[in-house]
Amino acid sequence: MRFFGKQRRWGWAAMALACVLCGCRDDANEGRETPQDNSGTVRVALLMKARTNPFFDQMARGAEQAAVEHGTSLSVMAIDRETDTAGQAAQVETAVARGAQAILIAPADSKAIIAPLLQAQARGVRIINLDNRIDPEAARRAGLNVATFIGPDNRSGARKSTEALIEAMGGAGEIATLEGIRGVDNAEARKQGFLDAVEATDGKVRVVAMDSAEWATEPAQRKMEAILNAHPDLKGVFCANDMMALGAIQAIGSAGKTGQVLVSGYDNLEPARQAIAVGTLVATIDQHPALMGARGVEAAVALMAGEPVDPEIAVPTDLVTRQDVTNP
Repeated sequence: MRFFGKQRRWGWAAMALACVLCGCRDDANEGRETPQDNSGTVRVALLMKARTNPFFDQMARGAEQAAVEHGTSLSVMAIDRETDTAGQAAQVETAVARGAQAILIAPADSKAIIAPLLQAQARGVRIINLDNRIDPEAARRAGLNVATFIGPDNRSGARKSTEALIEAMGGAGEIATLEGIRGVDNAEARKQGFLDAVEATDGKVRVVAMDSAEWATEPAQRKMEAILNAHPDLKGVFCANDMMALGAIQAIGSAGKTGQVLVSGYDNLEPARQAIAVGTLVATIDQHPALMGARGVEAAVALMAGEPVDPEIAVPTDLVTRQDVTNP
């Protein structure tokens, strides 16, 4: 698979050891920075959604390992809530003030982030988009130049997870979905992947509920409780991330319907893998967040060196089922 210019090999173990030896700093919101700060060092800022979601911790660690290998100065920042668009805009300003030459961003909102990124671009900062796509048309109209998008095919990944769920349901019955933040690119793509899988059943599976839990566990538990009350014959629910899937599982267990209402998720978090192992989750999707972070740093280094970077760099979406977690 072509990355950009030339493919680089990753020495993960060596990078992890180097990170330990160099004493990487770990601060919650102000960020973790690699110690390299010499003149001429590429300065990169990674801005992510909430670190309460382990997905983004994996993304940060992948970026940190790559930064150590390439001698790059890296600042990592994350908002407290995935809906905190104002907080993420402020972090863009902070990154620019710290002298970032490139910003790697997994945006909380696909459109709201454009205005603060435009200000960064005006200061000569290069923009690299991770995970959740910045709205291409809105960016074009505003004049924002996104150097590259690094992420998965969310629609395809969601379809895979939903197909596994439908198969476990016996190919028929009532189904629901818990969505991410509506209007956000990856949430909309995952919803469409869910609908693609349902449509392929030619009416054997019927959607009875679609609600947003905004990527979070507690709202998902409450929304799932309401769905169960309204639809007693429900057989399955696709959750657009594992955090929501864990909330749905709790609600199903409290209702005494474990094994009757099946769940699938997305993100391959460790608690989700544990749920798959014990049979409370049918499947999830691994979209390799550490690889996204690493490739983001690599793209920044290439841009600063004047090397070509592909406008899109795909990461795979792999279905994870019980066979995968019990026989890794």
